[in-house]
Amino acid sequence: MSSSYPKKVWLISREYAGIAEAGGVKNVACSLCEGLAASGVDVTLMIPRYGCTDFTSVTNYTPNVIPPQHISVDGRDYVVSFDAATAGKVSIIFILHQIYCEKSGVYTYTMADEKRDSTCIRGTGFHDALLLDVLFQKAVLVYGAAAPSKLPQIIHCQDAATAMIPTMARCTDSLSDVYRQVKFVVTVHNAGPGYHHDFGSLEEAVSYTNVPASVLENCLNGQNVEPFLAAGYHAALTTVSPWYSQELLDPTNNDTMGLSQLFIQKGFAITGITNGIDCHRYNPSSKEASLLPFAFDPQKGKLEGKYKNRHYFIQRYASSGGQDSFDDFIRSGSIQDNDLDGKTGQRAVYFCYHGRIASQKGIDILADAADLLLSRRDDVCFFLVGQGESALENRLTKLATDHPGRCVYLQGYDRAVSRLSTAAADFIVLPSKFEPCGLEDFIAQLYGTIPVAHATGGLQKILHGKTGFLYQDNSGEGLCQVMSYLADEAKKSPEMMGKIISEGAEYIQKNYDWSSVIKDKYLPFYRQV
Repeated sequence: MSSSYPKKVWLISREYAGIAEAGGVKNVACSLCEGLAASGVDVTLMIPRYGCTDFTSVTNYTPNVIPPQHISVDGRDYVVSFDAATAGKVSIIFILHQIYCEKSGVYTYTMADEKRDSTCIRGTGFHDALLLDVLFQKAVLVYGAAAPSKLPQIIHCQDAATAMIPTMARCTDSLSDVYRQVKFVVTVHNAGPGYHHDFGSLEEAVSYTNVPASVLENCLNGQNVEPFLAAGYHAALTTVSPWYSQELLDPTNNDTMGLSQLFIQKGFAITGITNGIDCHRYNPSSKEASLLPFAFDPQKGKLEGKYKNRHYFIQRYASSGGQDSFDDFIRSGSIQDNDLDGKTGQRAVYFCYHGRIASQKGIDILADAADLLLSRRDDVCFFLVGQGESALENRLTKLATDHPGRCVYLQGYDRAVSRLSTAAADFIVLPSKFEPCGLEDFIAQLYGTIPVAHATGGLQKILHGKTGFLYQDNSGEGLCQVMSYLADEAKKSPEMMGKIISEGAEYIQKNYDWSSVIKDKYLPFYRQV
């Protein structure tokens, strides 16, 4: 590693793959930490310790590495502790307080929470969400003040839940000298509705952060104080793809609740660096890595194992004679196994969706399109896996029960089953209304499943006709027509589809493995910062 790159980086995140999982931030945080550490950077992850924290990958746990610290938030005093650990080559500082330890989720209430207290509705945000954000951010900064020898050259904050850290560091009298030499980066993972972690008023923001009103009034979006705007004044802003960077700075963008227009007005620059994927974690040639029951190699066109996975998925999780519920899923609908020989011949073309069941992901569009397609053709099937918004879950449940034998919906989440559902399909359908980067298209391509995606945001990294397919008309009828066309093409031109499968897998391996993204993009960016 060149000496001009930072020797020490803190990565600040509310979630981390394998330790505390929620959305896509977990994958970026984990892969970036591990990749930087592999490049020779001294990396420290800072994260709360939740009731749901998984310590399977955590070693060298050491309590109270500095004395407990008193932190004031909204006029109340909180005593916070700091424990150290490691995960591979990554150092970890766990931030402890009862408000985190009592949480069985990272950002939202779980089914268990709702059973204990009917006001804690599953899938909704915590009542004390702002306190969770600000106490964590202040704790990060207090830790540095108490242990100045551990300060890094760069503090990289992940998404809005950590985005106030640069402003509090620069504009709090007791901290500004401590952090004078430290540079800050804030990555915008999602600026859509529900992801801003904003304060409801200027007065609330001042009370929680202790940042002067004269600073925070420059960060107003209507009545709300926006952490991303605050970060723009005191940190280098990045986002998770060049396409999303362009959309964030598009004055016609109506998907950011006014943030895009304010970014432009204030002259902020936003650097787009497309997220990578740890290809070795999904390698379909290795059953241990992929978590799939049968191995195969899409790059070499060896797909027999893929179709064995399909047969296994249908028999185990989707057959009408199988279970209706599992430890992590509730099943609606069913699939009749329509493969002719379990290898290459097939009566049906299989489409899938795996991911969050959320409006942003275009689930309403997918449901409309699938309903139309299943009503018009008898040679297509759908695998649907995920959880999220109740109304959309109900919509998928109805879709599956309306088309027995040809559509199954598994409501819930399990990593291995979710991967299996993707590997079992011919196409993955991604009708996102907006998409900062997207990970499911990567996973699908590594598993020989061709992505069919709305041409928005980071989904535009798909090379149309070469590694997948992009479309413009993101309506039920428009998507139905695209899927019907592809179903025909899959039957008429299996050789062409085979070429797309092999090129897609190879393209991801060569261009988007995290090791390449860090070497070619992040380290040069840090040097520039």
